[in-house]
Amino acid sequence: MAQLTREQKQQYDEQGFVLLRRLLQPEELRPLIHEIEAAVEKLGREYQAAGRLQSLHEGHPFQTRFIKMVEQCPAIYPELTGSRLMGPALFQLLSHPKLVDIAESIVGPEVHCEGRHRLRPKLPNYEAADFRWHEDTLYQARRITYVEQQFGLGATDPKRNGTVMSRIVAAPQMAEPGFWIPLVDVDETNGCLEMLPGGHRHTPPYDRQWDPSLFVPQLEGLMPVAIPMQVGDALFIHQHCPHNSPPNRSDHIRWSVDIRYQDGRLPIKSAREPGFLARSRERSSEVVTTYEGYVRIREAAAAFARTPGIRL
Repeated sequence: MAQLTREQKQQYDEQGFVLLRRLLQPEELRPLIHEIEAAVEKLGREYQAAGRLQSLHEGHPFQTRFIKMVEQCPAIYPELTGSRLMGPALFQLLSHPKLVDIAESIVGPEVHCEGRHRLRPKLPNYEAADFRWHEDTLYQARRITYVEQQFGLGATDPKRNGTVMSRIVAAPQMAEPGFWIPLVDVDETNGCLEMLPGGHRHTPPYDRQWDPSLFVPQLEGLMPVAIPMQVGDALFIHQHCPHNSPPNRSDHIRWSVDIRYQDGRLPIKSAREPGFLARSRERSSEVVTTYEGYVRIREAAAAFARTPGIRL
Protein backbone atom coordinates (compact mmCIF):
# COMPACT_ATOMS: atom_id res chain seq x y z
CA MET A 1 0.00 0.00 0.00
CA ALA A 2 1.13 3.58 -0.72
CA GLN A 3 0.07 5.14 2.57
CA LEU A 4 1.86 8.17 3.94
CA THR A 5 5.11 7.50 5.75
CA ARG A 6 5.51 8.76 9.31
CA GLU A 7 7.54 11.72 8.04
CA GLN A 8 4.98 12.57 5.36
CA LYS A 9 2.11 12.37 7.84
CA GLN A 10 4.03 14.68 10.18
CA GLN A 11 4.54 17.19 7.36
CA TYR A 12 0.85 17.01 6.43
CA ASP A 13 -0.13 17.63 10.07
CA GLU A 14 2.34 20.47 10.62
CA GLN A 15 2.37 22.23 7.24
CA GLY A 16 -1.01 21.27 5.78
CA PHE A 17 0.29 19.59 2.63
CA VAL A 18 2.84 17.12 1.35
CA LEU A 19 4.34 16.88 -2.14
CA LEU A 20 4.36 13.27 -3.37
CA ARG A 21 6.97 13.06 -6.12
CA ARG A 22 6.27 10.46 -8.81
CA LEU A 23 3.27 9.05 -6.99
CA LEU A 24 2.00 8.14 -10.46
CA GLN A 25 3.81 7.24 -13.63
CA PRO A 26 3.25 9.77 -16.44
CA GLU A 27 1.92 6.88 -18.55
CA GLU A 28 -0.91 6.42 -16.05
CA LEU A 29 -2.20 9.92 -16.83
CA ARG A 30 -2.10 9.61 -20.61
CA PRO A 31 -5.56 7.96 -20.87
CA LEU A 32 -7.04 10.99 -19.10
CA ILE A 33 -5.17 13.36 -21.41
CA HIS A 34 -6.53 11.43 -24.41
CA GLU A 35 -10.01 11.64 -22.86
CA ILE A 36 -9.70 15.42 -22.56
CA GLU A 37 -8.41 15.68 -26.13
CA ALA A 38 -11.44 13.71 -27.34
CA ALA A 39 -13.74 16.02 -25.36
CA VAL A 40 -12.11 19.10 -26.91
CA GLU A 41 -12.58 17.57 -30.38
CA LYS A 42 -16.24 16.73 -29.70
CA LEU A 43 -17.03 20.16 -28.28
CA GLY A 44 -15.28 21.87 -31.16
CA ARG A 45 -17.33 19.98 -33.73
CA GLU A 46 -20.56 20.72 -31.87
CA TYR A 47 -19.80 24.43 -31.66
CA GLN A 48 -18.69 24.50 -35.29
CA ALA A 49 -21.91 22.79 -36.40
CA ALA A 50 -23.86 25.43 -34.47
CA GLY A 51 -21.97 28.19 -36.28
CA ARG A 52 -20.20 29.37 -33.12
CA LEU A 53 -16.70 28.19 -34.04
CA GLN A 54 -14.98 28.78 -37.36
CA SER A 55 -11.94 26.51 -37.00
CA LEU A 56 -11.21 23.32 -35.05
CA HIS A 57 -7.49 24.18 -34.84
CA GLU A 58 -6.61 20.57 -35.45
CA GLY A 59 -2.91 21.37 -35.86
CA HIS A 60 -2.56 22.45 -32.23
CA PRO A 61 -1.49 20.03 -29.46
CA PHE A 62 -3.08 19.32 -26.08
CA GLN A 63 -1.37 22.30 -24.45
CA THR A 64 -2.73 24.96 -26.84
CA ARG A 65 -5.71 23.75 -28.90
CA PHE A 66 -8.39 24.70 -26.37
CA ILE A 67 -6.89 28.21 -26.08
CA LYS A 68 -7.58 28.85 -29.76
CA MET A 69 -11.17 27.67 -29.42
CA VAL A 70 -11.80 29.91 -26.40
CA GLU A 71 -10.32 32.88 -28.25
CA GLN A 72 -12.93 32.36 -30.98
CA CYS A 73 -15.82 31.51 -28.65
CA PRO A 74 -15.42 32.29 -24.91
CA ALA A 75 -18.65 30.42 -24.19
CA ILE A 76 -16.89 27.12 -24.79
CA TYR A 77 -14.56 27.58 -21.80
CA PRO A 78 -16.99 26.47 -19.03
CA GLU A 79 -17.74 23.26 -20.95
CA LEU A 80 -14.47 21.73 -19.75
CA THR A 81 -14.18 23.17 -16.25
CA GLY A 82 -15.41 21.74 -12.98
CA SER A 83 -16.88 18.25 -12.99
CA ARG A 84 -18.67 18.37 -16.34
CA LEU A 85 -16.17 16.02 -17.95
CA MET A 86 -16.62 12.43 -16.85
CA GLY A 87 -15.20 9.38 -18.57
CA PRO A 88 -13.63 6.00 -17.83
CA ALA A 89 -10.10 7.42 -17.59
CA LEU A 90 -11.10 10.08 -15.07
CA PHE A 91 -12.96 7.47 -13.00
CA GLN A 92 -9.85 5.28 -13.02
CA LEU A 93 -7.86 8.18 -11.58
CA LEU A 94 -10.49 8.96 -8.93
CA SER A 95 -10.43 5.34 -7.78
CA HIS A 96 -6.69 4.76 -8.29
CA PRO A 97 -5.40 2.50 -5.46
CA LYS A 98 -2.44 4.79 -4.74
CA LEU A 99 -4.69 7.81 -4.22
CA VAL A 100 -7.13 5.84 -2.10
CA ASP A 101 -4.23 4.43 -0.05
CA ILE A 102 -2.97 7.93 0.72
CA ALA A 103 -6.47 9.20 1.53
CA GLU A 104 -6.95 6.24 3.88
CA SER A 105 -3.97 7.53 5.90
CA ILE A 106 -6.17 10.49 6.90
CA VAL A 107 -9.84 9.44 6.68
CA GLY A 108 -9.54 5.79 7.77
CA PRO A 109 -10.48 2.51 6.06
CA GLU A 110 -13.88 3.69 4.76
CA VAL A 111 -12.92 5.98 1.87
CA HIS A 112 -15.50 7.99 -0.07
CA CYS A 113 -14.44 9.94 -3.17
CA GLU A 114 -16.35 13.20 -3.12
CA GLY A 115 -18.22 14.19 -6.26
CA ARG A 116 -16.66 17.65 -6.19
CA HIS A 117 -13.70 16.63 -8.36
CA ARG A 118 -12.70 19.36 -10.79
CA LEU A 119 -10.88 19.64 -14.11
CA ARG A 120 -8.92 22.90 -14.31
CA PRO A 121 -7.82 24.22 -17.72
CA LYS A 122 -5.88 27.29 -16.61
CA LEU A 123 -5.53 29.38 -19.74
CA PRO A 124 -2.75 31.97 -20.19
CA ASN A 125 -3.68 35.48 -19.08
CA TYR A 126 -7.28 34.42 -18.54
CA GLU A 127 -8.70 35.95 -15.38
CA ALA A 128 -11.56 33.46 -15.08
CA ALA A 129 -8.98 30.70 -14.55
CA ASP A 130 -7.20 32.45 -11.66
CA PHE A 131 -7.89 31.61 -8.01
CA ARG A 132 -6.87 33.91 -5.18
CA TRP A 133 -6.02 32.75 -1.66
CA HIS A 134 -8.66 30.35 -0.39
CA GLU A 135 -9.35 27.16 1.55
CA ASP A 136 -11.12 24.23 -0.06
CA THR A 137 -13.61 24.01 2.83
CA LEU A 138 -14.64 27.24 4.51
CA TYR A 139 -14.14 27.65 8.23
CA GLN A 140 -17.44 28.91 9.62
CA ALA A 141 -19.11 29.21 12.98
CA ARG A 142 -21.97 27.18 11.54
CA ARG A 143 -21.25 24.83 8.68
CA ILE A 144 -23.64 23.75 5.97
CA THR A 145 -25.89 20.77 6.46
CA TYR A 146 -24.69 17.50 5.01
CA VAL A 147 -27.01 15.06 3.33
CA GLU A 148 -26.72 11.30 3.13
CA GLN A 149 -28.60 9.85 0.16
CA GLN A 150 -29.29 6.59 -1.57
CA PHE A 151 -28.31 6.90 -5.20
CA GLY A 152 -27.87 4.47 -8.04
CA LEU A 153 -30.22 1.79 -6.69
CA GLY A 154 -32.26 -0.04 -9.30
CA ALA A 155 -36.02 -0.33 -9.01
CA THR A 156 -35.74 -3.91 -7.77
CA ASP A 157 -32.75 -3.42 -5.48
CA PRO A 158 -33.62 -4.79 -2.01
CA LYS A 159 -31.86 -1.84 -0.38
CA ARG A 160 -34.22 0.63 -2.04
CA ASN A 161 -36.73 1.97 0.47
CA GLY A 162 -38.60 4.44 -1.70
CA THR A 163 -36.76 7.52 -0.49
CA VAL A 164 -33.76 9.23 -1.95
CA MET A 165 -32.92 11.39 1.04
CA SER A 166 -32.39 9.08 3.99
CA ARG A 167 -31.31 11.55 6.66
CA ILE A 168 -30.07 15.05 7.28
CA VAL A 169 -27.65 15.68 10.13
CA ALA A 170 -25.75 18.62 11.53
CA ALA A 171 -22.40 19.07 9.81
CA PRO A 172 -19.67 17.05 11.49
CA GLN A 173 -16.12 18.29 11.76
CA MET A 174 -14.40 15.88 9.41
CA ALA A 175 -11.27 15.47 7.35
CA GLU A 176 -11.52 16.16 3.61
CA PRO A 177 -8.01 15.75 2.20
CA GLY A 178 -7.54 16.49 -1.46
CA PHE A 179 -5.12 15.87 -4.30
CA TRP A 180 -4.01 18.44 -6.83
CA ILE A 181 -2.59 16.61 -9.86
CA PRO A 182 -1.10 18.47 -12.85
CA LEU A 183 -1.35 17.00 -16.34
CA VAL A 184 1.53 19.17 -17.59
CA ASP A 185 4.73 20.23 -15.83
CA VAL A 186 4.03 23.32 -13.69
CA ASP A 187 6.17 26.12 -12.32
CA GLU A 188 5.79 29.78 -11.37
CA THR A 189 5.45 30.76 -15.03
CA ASN A 190 2.37 28.73 -15.88
CA GLY A 191 0.65 28.90 -12.49
CA CYS A 192 1.87 26.22 -10.09
CA LEU A 193 0.11 26.31 -6.73
CA GLU A 194 1.36 28.50 -3.91
CA MET A 195 0.79 27.09 -0.42
CA LEU A 196 0.77 28.78 2.99
CA PRO A 197 2.57 26.24 5.23
CA GLY A 198 0.90 25.94 8.60
CA GLY A 199 -2.09 28.00 7.53
CA HIS A 200 -4.48 25.16 8.28
CA ARG A 201 -3.69 25.30 11.98
CA HIS A 202 -6.07 28.21 12.58
CA THR A 203 -8.86 25.61 12.65
CA PRO A 204 -9.54 23.14 15.47
CA PRO A 205 -8.54 19.47 15.33
CA TYR A 206 -11.18 17.17 13.90
CA ASP A 207 -11.75 15.24 17.10
CA ARG A 208 -12.62 18.23 19.32
CA GLN A 209 -15.94 19.87 20.02
CA TRP A 210 -15.08 23.38 18.98
CA ASP A 211 -15.98 26.85 20.10
CA PRO A 212 -15.45 29.45 17.32
CA SER A 213 -14.36 32.02 19.93
CA LEU A 214 -11.36 29.83 20.76
CA PHE A 215 -10.14 29.45 17.16
CA VAL A 216 -9.54 32.89 15.70
CA PRO A 217 -7.67 32.80 12.37
CA GLN A 218 -4.04 33.79 12.92
CA LEU A 219 -2.14 33.71 9.63
CA GLU A 220 0.31 36.56 10.23
CA GLY A 221 3.95 35.74 9.68
CA LEU A 222 3.39 32.74 7.44
CA MET A 223 5.27 32.80 4.13
CA PRO A 224 3.83 31.48 0.84
CA VAL A 225 5.75 28.73 -0.93
CA ALA A 226 5.50 27.97 -4.67
CA ILE A 227 5.33 24.25 -5.51
CA PRO A 228 6.75 23.41 -8.97
CA MET A 229 5.70 19.92 -10.07
CA GLN A 230 6.14 17.45 -12.90
CA VAL A 231 3.61 15.14 -14.52
CA GLY A 232 3.21 12.20 -12.15
CA ASP A 233 3.62 14.29 -8.99
CA ALA A 234 0.67 14.84 -6.66
CA LEU A 235 0.13 17.52 -4.02
CA PHE A 236 -1.84 16.19 -1.03
CA ILE A 237 -3.61 19.09 0.71
CA HIS A 238 -5.40 19.62 4.02
CA GLN A 239 -8.79 21.15 3.31
CA HIS A 240 -8.04 24.22 5.47
CA CYS A 241 -4.57 24.96 4.14
CA PRO A 242 -4.75 28.28 2.26
CA HIS A 243 -3.47 28.14 -1.31
CA ASN A 244 -3.38 30.31 -4.36
CA SER A 245 -3.33 29.83 -8.12
CA PRO A 246 -1.53 32.85 -9.61
CA PRO A 247 -1.90 33.87 -13.26
CA ASN A 248 -0.59 31.67 -16.04
CA ARG A 249 2.00 33.77 -17.91
CA SER A 250 3.10 31.05 -20.32
CA ASP A 251 1.88 30.29 -23.86
CA HIS A 252 0.09 27.04 -22.98
CA ILE A 253 -2.69 25.65 -20.79
CA ARG A 254 -1.93 24.43 -17.29
CA TRP A 255 -4.24 21.40 -17.13
CA SER A 256 -4.84 19.90 -13.67
CA VAL A 257 -7.34 17.83 -11.69
CA ASP A 258 -8.63 18.32 -8.12
CA ILE A 259 -9.84 15.26 -6.17
CA ARG A 260 -11.21 15.10 -2.61
CA TYR A 261 -11.96 12.27 -0.21
CA GLN A 262 -13.78 11.83 3.10
CA ASP A 263 -14.63 9.17 5.67
CA GLY A 264 -17.22 6.90 4.04
CA ARG A 265 -19.00 6.42 7.38
CA LEU A 266 -20.00 10.09 7.52
CA PRO A 267 -22.77 11.81 5.54
CA ILE A 268 -21.71 12.85 2.06
CA LYS A 269 -20.78 16.48 1.50
CA SER A 270 -22.92 17.31 -1.52
CA ALA A 271 -26.38 16.12 -2.51
CA ARG A 272 -25.84 17.46 -6.02
CA GLU A 273 -22.45 15.78 -6.41
CA PRO A 274 -22.58 12.67 -4.20
CA GLY A 275 -19.42 10.93 -5.38
CA PHE A 276 -18.92 7.23 -4.65
CA LEU A 277 -17.60 4.75 -2.11
CA ALA A 278 -14.06 3.93 -3.22
CA ARG A 279 -12.99 1.52 -0.46
CA SER A 280 -14.74 -0.19 2.42
CA ARG A 281 -14.22 -3.03 4.83
CA GLU A 282 -17.68 -2.62 6.35
CA ARG A 283 -19.64 -2.30 3.08
CA SER A 284 -17.45 -3.94 0.48
CA SER A 285 -20.46 -4.83 -1.69
CA GLU A 286 -21.27 -1.12 -2.07
CA VAL A 287 -17.84 -0.08 -3.37
CA VAL A 288 -18.18 1.38 -6.87
CA THR A 289 -15.66 -0.40 -9.06
CA THR A 290 -16.79 0.59 -12.57
CA TYR A 291 -17.26 3.77 -14.51
CA GLU A 292 -20.78 2.65 -15.40
CA GLY A 293 -21.63 2.36 -11.72
CA TYR A 294 -20.51 5.93 -11.08
CA VAL A 295 -22.47 7.15 -14.11
CA ARG A 296 -25.64 5.67 -12.58
CA ILE A 297 -25.01 7.59 -9.36
CA ARG A 298 -24.42 10.86 -11.22
CA GLU A 299 -27.50 10.37 -13.38
CA ALA A 300 -29.66 9.59 -10.35
CA ALA A 301 -28.37 12.70 -8.57
CA ALA A 302 -29.10 14.86 -11.62
CA ALA A 303 -32.61 13.42 -11.94
CA PHE A 304 -33.27 14.06 -8.26
CA ALA A 305 -32.09 17.67 -8.62
CA ARG A 306 -34.64 18.16 -11.42
CA THR A 307 -37.53 17.00 -9.21
CA PRO A 308 -40.09 19.83 -8.85
CA GLY A 309 -39.83 21.47 -5.47
CA ILE A 310 -36.36 20.06 -4.73
CA ARG A 311 -33.58 22.53 -4.02
CA LEU A 312 -30.04 21.24 -3.49
